[in-house]
Amino acid sequence: MRLKKFLGQHFLKDKGVAKKIVEAGDVKKEDKVLEIGAGGGALTEEILKKEPSQLVLLEIDSEWVEFLREKFGSSAEVIQADAVNFNFSELEGKWKFFGNLPYNASTAIIRNILNHRKVLLLGVFMVQKEVAERLTAVRGKNYGYLSALLYPFFKIEKLFDVHPKSFFPPPKVFSTVIRVTPKDFEMESGELLKYENFLKKAFSHRRKKLKNKINLPEQLRDFGEKRAEEIPPQKFLEIFRTLKGNEIS
Repeated sequence: MRLKKFLGQHFLKDKGVAKKIVEAGDVKKEDKVLEIGAGGGALTEEILKKEPSQLVLLEIDSEWVEFLREKFGSSAEVIQADAVNFNFSELEGKWKFFGNLPYNASTAIIRNILNHRKVLLLGVFMVQKEVAERLTAVRGKNYGYLSALLYPFFKIEKLFDVHPKSFFPPPKVFSTVIRVTPKDFEMESGELLKYENFLKKAFSHRRKKLKNKINLPEQLRDFGEKRAEEIPPQKFLEIFRTLKGNEIS
């Protein structure tokens, strides 16, 4: 089977790592499980050992879709789709998500999951180590708009690193397995988009202080003297809610 570089395909071959990933999701027989980017099926095999009540495999590559249907068609539903824009809300009930996410699309996939967070019970994903650092940062150089955006909605934990030799072909970087657990927090979709745009503006031109990017009222002047990377995500939410209804400029 041909691997496609433009899809960021690096398939997990280490069965021990696959087992650890599935164990991190604590799959039970009553669970519904979705695997993103099932590829060669290394994770799929470990998930099936747990005998979940339902298993759906999402794969973008038509050649691997055919392979997965031949290998797992009697045990799992295989859907050809791009997880970056897939409507996860079509799934009924709560699901545990797993995936060795392609390096070139991992943040976009996680951002899309945020739009459909009501179906997520738990997520265990393998991403590039640098991406894991960014997703879990709450201050400093690795901290950016996406980690601030995700913070109110998800608890994101780094679990363990994975050596390039665990993949075929081996990538040039280490990977990290993360666990994503939804928090009890909600925001209407229109407000979420406004909040995302607010954070993007706040984190643009990182060397500039917040006051040079956003017009802040008197009660928020102290934040204006800080750069975005110095403001924790919960404070950004407070700032946004104070500004809500006013023009953010």
